[in-house]
Amino acid sequence: MLVSRESNLITLINVFETRPEQQQELINQWIRFVEEVKGEPGMIGAALHRSTDGTHVVNYAQWRSEGDLESFLKKYREQMEARRLLAERVDPHIYEVVYLFEQSDS
Repeated sequence: MLVSRESNLITLINVFETRPEQQQELINQWIRFVEEVKGEPGMIGAALHRSTDGTHVVNYAQWRSEGDLESFLKKYREQMEARRLLAERVDPHIYEVVYLFEQSDS
């Protein structure tokens, strides 16, 4: 999945604060969840990032529209809430990509 500046895309960035001993389990649960739902309408892709100190996991996901994201959130709210138990704090926001730099190989 590449980051895209397409103006009609929705970017969800969700930051999870967790404890180092729970970070990998949080990641494992989110990977299983994404594998189960990856065919949902409007979902373009998702990426998980882990902090090297074990205290954060960041989910970056792009969607075709805000309506697609809202439908997804309604449909899977309970499953997502269950995975939040491994996080001390969850901070989701919708963003627009305003700048993108890509290094070329040439």
